[in-house]
Amino acid sequence: MKPILTPLLASLILAAALPAGAQTSDKEEIARLRATTQALIDALVAQGLLTRDKAEAILKQAQASATAPAAASPTPRAEASATPKVLRIPYVPETVRQQMRDEIKAEVLAQARGERWGQPDALPDWIGRIKVGGDLRVRAQGEFFDKTNVAAEVYRAQAASPAWAPDLSNTTTDRQRLTLRGRLEVDARLSDQVLASMRLATGSTSNGATSTTQTLGNDFNRYTLGLDRAYIRWQQGLTGDGLSADLGRMPNPFYSTDLAWPDDLAFDGVAAKIGRAFTPQRSLFATAGVFPLEELSLSTKDKWLLGAQLGGEMDLARGVQFRLGLAAYDFRHMEGQRESSPPPAGPLNGATSYFASQYGAGLRLKGNTLINLNDPTSTAAPTWGLASRFRPVNLTVGLQLDASVLPVPVGLTLDWIKNTGFDIADIERRAGESLRDPVHPEKTIVDRTHAVQARILVGNPTLARRGDWQGFAAYRLVQRDAWIDGFTDTTWHLGGTNYKGWSIGGNVGLDRNFWLSARWTSTRNLDDGVRFLAVPGDATSLSGNLSSAPLKIEVLQLDLNARF
Repeated sequence: MKPILTPLLASLILAAALPAGAQTSDKEEIARLRATTQALIDALVAQGLLTRDKAEAILKQAQASATAPAAASPTPRAEASATPKVLRIPYVPETVRQQMRDEIKAEVLAQARGERWGQPDALPDWIGRIKVGGDLRVRAQGEFFDKTNVAAEVYRAQAASPAWAPDLSNTTTDRQRLTLRGRLEVDARLSDQVLASMRLATGSTSNGATSTTQTLGNDFNRYTLGLDRAYIRWQQGLTGDGLSADLGRMPNPFYSTDLAWPDDLAFDGVAAKIGRAFTPQRSLFATAGVFPLEELSLSTKDKWLLGAQLGGEMDLARGVQFRLGLAAYDFRHMEGQRESSPPPAGPLNGATSYFASQYGAGLRLKGNTLINLNDPTSTAAPTWGLASRFRPVNLTVGLQLDASVLPVPVGLTLDWIKNTGFDIADIERRAGESLRDPVHPEKTIVDRTHAVQARILVGNPTLARRGDWQGFAAYRLVQRDAWIDGFTDTTWHLGGTNYKGWSIGGNVGLDRNFWLSARWTSTRNLDDGVRFLAVPGDATSLSGNLSSAPLKIEVLQLDLNARF
C-alpha cells in the first residue's frame, strides 16, 4: 500500500464509521459516504493496488477509532446530563464530491503509472533510456574497366617523383562481387543533456577509413566487426539551440556532402557546435573540431585534422528551405618530407624517427601527386609521401523544396572545394628536386586543386514505408590535389581523385524500412594538359604523365536495404 493512500482511506473510513447520532438527512449522507468509500476500496483491490487483507485491516482500524470515544467510561457530568450530544457533519455537495473523486483517481493512477504498481514484470527505469537500432545492406556490384585503359603494371613501375597511383593492381579486368554491410548501434540517454553511443560495423581496417563494406566469399568463414563509433555527446538542451560537444569516435560533425566526407566515415577526436535560432525559420551555427589522424611515438609531428565551419539556414518562402556552410580544414603534417640520410642502422634502427611523413599504403587510394621520400643515394623501392599540403576550403549549399511548392519534394545541393595548400616551390623544397625544369618536362606538375559536385534528389526525403521512392542524379569533377584521396568515396571512380563523371539511380520502398536501390556511376581520368616527347627529337613520341593516362571505370550497384 502506497503512503499517499493510507491516510486518505483512513480519513474517509473514519468519517463513514462514526456513530449514527445525527438527524435523518445526516444519516443519509453518512450512508452515501460509506458506500463511496467501500466502492473506492473495492476498486483499488480489483486493480491490484491494495490487498484485501490490508483493506480489511484499514476498515477495522477506522471503525475502532470511531467507536473508541463512545466506549469510554462516562464521567459524572455525562451521567447527570439528560440531553444526548448531537454530531453534526457539514454537507458536501455531490459536484464537490465528484470533483474530489476525479482528482484522487487521477493522482493515484499517475503515481501508479510512474512507479509501475502492480507490474511484477516491470523493467528497470534505465532500460527505457536505451535505444537500439541498425541497418543491413546486401549489394551486388559490377565494376567495368575500359579496354583502352593503361595497364596497371605501368603505374606500378613508377619510382621517381612525381608519381600518381603507384598502387593500382587492376585497370582492365571486369569484376563482379557480392558485398555486405551491417551496423548495430546502441544509444543511452543518461540525462536530458548527456548521450552515450556505440556502433559496431562490418569491414576490416584493410578496407580503408571510408568504407564499412565486406566483400562476400571467404570459404564460408566468419567476418569481423569493428568499433565504428563510440562517443559521448553533451548538449545544453533538447532543441539544438546552444552549445553541444561530441567526444570520442563520432559521426561527421560538419554540414557537407560525400564530395568531401563519405557517408561511412567516422571522426576520431573532439568537436563542438554552437547554434542560435533567431526564429523557427532562421538560424546560424558554428562548428569546430580537433581530430588525430596518426600518433607517432618517435616524432613530435603527429598528424592532425583541424576543422571549422560557419553556416546557417532559413526559409526563403513557404516550403522552400535554404542551407549554407563554409568550412576550412588543415591536414597538419600530412605532406611528405624527403629524407636526407640513409635509414638508421644498428642500435638507432627502431629508436630514431624515419619516414614519419610517409603516406601509408593502407590509406592512399589514387589520384594525389606523390613524391619519393627515399634519400638521394637510395636504390630501394620507393616510399611515397604527399607532394602538396592540404588546406582545403569547402562551400556547401543546399536548397529543399517540399510538396507544398512542387508536386513532389526536390532537394538540390552544390559543393565546391579548393585546396589552398598547394605551392610548387614548397613541394620542390620538400622533394629535393626541381619539378619545373624544362630539361625534364616529364617531371612538370601544375596546380590542379579544385573539386565540384551538383546533385538533385527527387521524391520522399526518407524511405520508411512501402511505395516511398527517390530518384537522383549527380555530376562531379575532382582534380588530383583538391582533397586527400584516402578520404574519398569509394563508389566514384572506385575511390580517389583526378576524375570527372556522373551518377544516376533510385530507391523504392518495398515494405516498412525495407527498400531496393539501383545506381550507375561512370567516371574517367582528367587530363592535366602536360605533354612532352618520350624520345627527345622524335615528334611521334608525344606523351603525357600518368596523371593524364586513360582510366575509364563504370560501376553498377543493386542494393537491398533494411533498417531497424
